[in-house]
Amino acid sequence: MTKLPSFRDLSWQDLESSSSTFLVNRIRKELGLSKVVAELLTIRQLEKLEEIEAFLYPRFEHCSDPFLMADMEIAVERILKALSQGESLVVYGDYDVDGTAGAVILYRYLKRIGLRAHYFIPERLKDGYGLTETTLVELKSRKTDLILTVDNGATAVEEALIIRELGMELLITDHHLLGEEIPNATAMINPHQPNCKYPFKGLCGTGVAYKLLQALDQTLTEKGYWQGTSYIRPNLMRDLDLVCLATIADRVPLTGENRFFVQAGLEVLNDHPRPGLQALMRASHQRGRVTPTTISFKIAPKINAVGRLSDPRIGARLLLSHSLNEARPYADKLLQLNSERQTIEREIFHSALRQASEQKHLNAIILFDENWHPGVMGNIATKISRQFQKTTLALTRNQGELLGGSARSLDGFDVRSVLENCSDVLERFGGHQAAAGLSLMAKNMEAFCEQFQYLMGGKELENQTGENFLEIETWINEEDLSPQLASDLVRLAPFGTNNPEPVIGIRQAKPHSISLFGNNHLKFNLINDDQQYEVVAWDSSDWYPHLGGHFDMVVSPQIISRFNQNALQFRVLDLRPVP
Repeated sequence: MTKLPSFRDLSWQDLESSSSTFLVNRIRKELGLSKVVAELLTIRQLEKLEEIEAFLYPRFEHCSDPFLMADMEIAVERILKALSQGESLVVYGDYDVDGTAGAVILYRYLKRIGLRAHYFIPERLKDGYGLTETTLVELKSRKTDLILTVDNGATAVEEALIIRELGMELLITDHHLLGEEIPNATAMINPHQPNCKYPFKGLCGTGVAYKLLQALDQTLTEKGYWQGTSYIRPNLMRDLDLVCLATIADRVPLTGENRFFVQAGLEVLNDHPRPGLQALMRASHQRGRVTPTTISFKIAPKINAVGRLSDPRIGARLLLSHSLNEARPYADKLLQLNSERQTIEREIFHSALRQASEQKHLNAIILFDENWHPGVMGNIATKISRQFQKTTLALTRNQGELLGGSARSLDGFDVRSVLENCSDVLERFGGHQAAAGLSLMAKNMEAFCEQFQYLMGGKELENQTGENFLEIETWINEEDLSPQLASDLVRLAPFGTNNPEPVIGIRQAKPHSISLFGNNHLKFNLINDDQQYEVVAWDSSDWYPHLGGHFDMVVSPQIISRFNQNALQFRVLDLRPVP
């Protein structure tokens, strides 16, 4: 047989599992699971039956008490004070999906209980990220009494002082890592606080905001608020669609209570979609059930696009729309801006690729062009980082002598800590371990690059060198394919951060009904007991003439929408002909 072209030049390596046969069999017996899925659960270090049950069947009861978060009682009481005294509160969001969705759910709830609430989402190009002196002075001129942040504020030390000097108060809800100094706010709600006892640290910004709503709603109910006023108690379950949207878009761990937020949120998205999201899906010609993949590739990028290129309030207005007619113009605008964003990214990417190719021998890749659009630096850094398997920074000129951009690293590498060690030449930085933002003066660019590269060279760069092998979690035979296995694999979803798609090897599989689709993709079926299991191989049409006979293949399960139901599809990672 002609040698099969390889999709990825990888060697195969079996993952060594520490789980015992006894434990796997116990999980199978007690929970009625297939052997394969029982093994996958133990590989994910889920060994206690109650933990596994919560993972597979997440419920509201598995979520922790919001009052376990530090400062939660203080924040609730301060909001109730604003309500009773008729104060003006501004929900201060962020221009991405997480910051916008969180601002929307807080604003809607606070308005519904009668509070004088407003929302403010900074424009990336005009206002910059997070709290700034300019925006704070503007809010003070609007007679704002209380500022409530969403998805920002964790490192706003100087801005918190300005707020106090202006005679306002600050409540922070955020999920970003804190710096050495904590802002002097009335309350800081952030699971990463050193004194915070909240057990789950993986919430997105909207998730943290939702916990505040839970605490506020619980307190109002205990106080008999709904009986003493004309206000109707909002149904917080209906807001889980936006918590789900933000959780997936922000790529936080899809473990713990995030699994409940996503699964329950998907039910809301599919059964009771809010007009704004319904209009966006219709404008995008999106059919079938919404899945995490739909959110990642169809919905979230369009909402993010408006924050990158234009006024992020358009995204908020879309989500706040009461009818399809009201939402339709906003949905159309998002599609237009997303198309513009794609064009801009394509043009910048070719230039960035040339720069990256010249730096691939360095410890990290630092890209810069003063003419690049600031709104797409994060996406450019992500693409280059993935392609070259190196930590990547993408920078451009923001305003005047100020440069800014984004840093992206590979999973497991803390780029934020490296930036922290460069703080003497930076104006600002913040974010997560694998994704951070930064700004610096143009005069410090050379010194920053030297310092960053030096620090990167001193790190253990195991995760910077890229993968050279495919780690297979478990092996099966074609005869092991069954409706139960398919159903159990669906239960493992949603897949994402800290819950990756399983990597499964299939021995001596024979492709059936092989066909080409799209520009360069393959599709075929595996068959057992008259049941067909669909397999796709992306960007691999070169394999088409060679797919006769049997193959050892490595696949990952994906959840797709088919006939308005969730269905299982396998994605080929690699395959080899069996002699």
